[in-house]
Amino acid sequence: MILKEKGELVGQDERSKAGYQQEQDVAFYLRREFGDEPSVLIINDLRVEHTGERAQIDHLVVHPYGLVVIESKSVYGEVKVNSHGEWSRSYRGEWYGIPSPVRQAELQKALLKRLLSNNVEKFLRRVLGLQTQIGGRDWRTLCAVSSSAILHRDEMPRAIADQVVKSEFVAEKVRDLLGSRVMGLISSKPRFNQKEIEGIGEFLIKCHLDDAQTSFSIAEPEPHPQTTPVQAKPTAKALPQQTAIRTQLEPAPMENSNPMSGKTEQKIPSPTTEPGFACKKCGETNNLHGQYGKFGYYVRCGPCGTNTSMKTDCPSCQFRQVRIRKSGPVYTSTCQKCAHEWVVFQQHGSGSAG
Repeated sequence: MILKEKGELVGQDERSKAGYQQEQDVAFYLRREFGDEPSVLIINDLRVEHTGERAQIDHLVVHPYGLVVIESKSVYGEVKVNSHGEWSRSYRGEWYGIPSPVRQAELQKALLKRLLSNNVEKFLRRVLGLQTQIGGRDWRTLCAVSSSAILHRDEMPRAIADQVVKSEFVAEKVRDLLGSRVMGLISSKPRFNQKEIEGIGEFLIKCHLDDAQTSFSIAEPEPHPQTTPVQAKPTAKALPQQTAIRTQLEPAPMENSNPMSGKTEQKIPSPTTEPGFACKKCGETNNLHGQYGKFGYYVRCGPCGTNTSMKTDCPSCQFRQVRIRKSGPVYTSTCQKCAHEWVVFQQHGSGSAG
């Protein structure tokens, strides 16, 4: 049964569109397989918060014997994973490193498990006066990649190869993970009854953060303009125009109360303001115009016409991977490692196209 469909597309750039279509494809296959099955709940695009951390789960399957977290990735070309679990993909004849979607799914699963474990009394029954727990169930993660991707499965670690599946086979893979109900009963595996399954679904829908409460943004690692890719083997360089990669666990605004209390008052730390932005060519600081392109946010210099990326190393920990979001004339950058937040650029006057 489909408890929540995929939300509307946010962003009109090619990466956002490709990622959205991939998630829609996976949602379609799950709906075709489990749409009429009340004991299997499908929740698409679930965003939850727990103990100050947030995670976005592309697809969640709740079934009698456990849960399956599915991460969708619009990955084209060839995909390799080395013995260390590091991912790389081909793009226009070159190889580029990309974040591990399997690792991302594992982090999301861990947060979800903590959230459910700390709220079991809201959806699990008591037996002989004792509260049953979430432990002992089957927790799995899958990564669903584009059907057109070429997977080098023979070179992948076995555990990762078992977690990676193409979109059109995702429902079949989930069905395999659910296993036979008869065998489950014979083996006395811990299981949720129908009321508990529905209770978990209802609880998670209440936990879901809508678009007004959260903004999961794109982490856009990109190659340095002067860096030449290595052709012989995968490198750690990030792929231009790669699929949108959401933050794995995004630090959340602090609240006065438990996130499940129903209170919405938040105390959001104000971002710091770093020294003014300047054109990388002529040093101009005033006549700059915020823009958005295929590599993310940048400023165009009025006097010399040079484009300068807004991406700068985190001033707190010097980590390079940051995400930038725009609110009116203000562009704010957030470090993906230490969560430090700062105003990277503020548009003065008119002319912003970002």
